[in-house]
Amino acid sequence: MKKILNIGLLLLILTGITGCNEDEQFEGELYKKIIYLLSDDNKAFQSVHEFGKESTGYISVCCGGTEHVTQDVTIELEPDDQILAQYNKINFDIEESKFAKELKSDRYNIPTYQTVLKADSEDNYALVPISVNPEGLSPDSIYMIPLRIKSTSNYEINPDKQQVLYQVILKNEYATMESTTHYQTAGTEIKHTTIGEKANGSNVTRVVAPINKNQVRVFVGTHTYTPGKVTKEDIDKYGMYLTINDDKSITITPCGSLQVEMIGGAEDNYYEVDKKGRQIFYLHYKYFDTNVTVTDDKNTWTEDCWITMEEKGIRSL
Repeated sequence: MKKILNIGLLLLILTGITGCNEDEQFEGELYKKIIYLLSDDNKAFQSVHEFGKESTGYISVCCGGTEHVTQDVTIELEPDDQILAQYNKINFDIEESKFAKELKSDRYNIPTYQTVLKADSEDNYALVPISVNPEGLSPDSIYMIPLRIKSTSNYEINPDKQQVLYQVILKNEYATMESTTHYQTAGTEIKHTTIGEKANGSNVTRVVAPINKNQVRVFVGTHTYTPGKVTKEDIDKYGMYLTINDDKSITITPCGSLQVEMIGGAEDNYYEVDKKGRQIFYLHYKYFDTNVTVTDDKNTWTEDCWITMEEKGIRSL
């Protein structure tokens, strides 16, 4: 009986020791502190910049670990000369026309490459501001600012997260490149063929790209494209600019060699936001197209002709 009591007492003591050890274990930090730059799997960090003004975005410098830093940590960044080439190789291989471009230094300003993780701050990150002027940038290009961690006053640097590509995303009031902007467009299409006028209803999901503060690019008629795959030849042949004037009237001009003419004035071509908050383009124009399919009772053929469009496009949410 005494032996049984001694064994029971020993088990209680061991249980108590184990419990104390577990408490001590969880009182400490489970993961060591490590410095890294916030980015996606491609080491890119997207920031939206609106046409018409200089705006500021931020690179986030973070510290991993289960506990906050106990002292101020100074981190310094620097330009990186390798990560952009690696990004292009992984994502585009040898398709150089699709390569992301390094944003020219006259398009942005980094006031300081240093930032400090503060011990007395509740945040586990610090910010490096980047001011960007997007005027003149193209919605068909990818613009990057390649950076890396140069040094830190304390703690290790995560080698897999010490580089970042700050990606400039363009937008204006009417469209954004953060995701593809679509306007669901419906109206009437009239083909002026050699056998007379052929009228049909039209319906197209129109891609709209920001060009500057008050201008967007669209394709004419029922022509459309996939962002990232559009060619200069397609833009030259089918692209037109819509300039939204101060009075909300719209001026239509070609992007390249396209023959396009406005029909009517401000009463036919204008922009509005309706009572439901929907953004709407009203357009009336004609353009010259090639290889247009024409059909009569017996035959089908192609010819070049003018096509008149009257349409209403509502921005998709």
